[in-house]
Amino acid sequence: MADKTRDNFGGALNKIADTLTRAHGDNSGLASAVVEYLGKEGSPGIPVVRGRAKEAGLEGLLEFWRRAPSHTSLEDTLVTALISEEQIEHFSAETGLSRAATVKGLGDILPNLVYKNALRERGQRS
Repeated sequence: MADKTRDNFGGALNKIADTLTRAHGDNSGLASAVVEYLGKEGSPGIPVVRGRAKEAGLEGLLEFWRRAPSHTSLEDTLVTALISEEQIEHFSAETGLSRAATVKGLGDILPNLVYKNALRERGQRS
């Protein structure tokens, strides 16, 4: 039992820190990092996310986002299907957010980022 308590201690501290610092609702630093990875023409993450979507059978979801802005947040399982664990850890380390806050933030950011990328590809403005 002591091991289980110790294993959960870091997660509990992250939740407390995210709540105290309001990191769970502050995606500005994360948004900047995600834009570098996935939000510019030629960004390295675009083909990676498209490939992961294809592997997971989520191409239709990406197409849905490409057609219209979304105001809903993704479930964690969809985020982790589209973004690798290594990249999530990288975003978390870069922003100082816990893994949970990073995944939640990605869930908020990804649909509209895909839409904005589609607009850019079509030569339109958002």
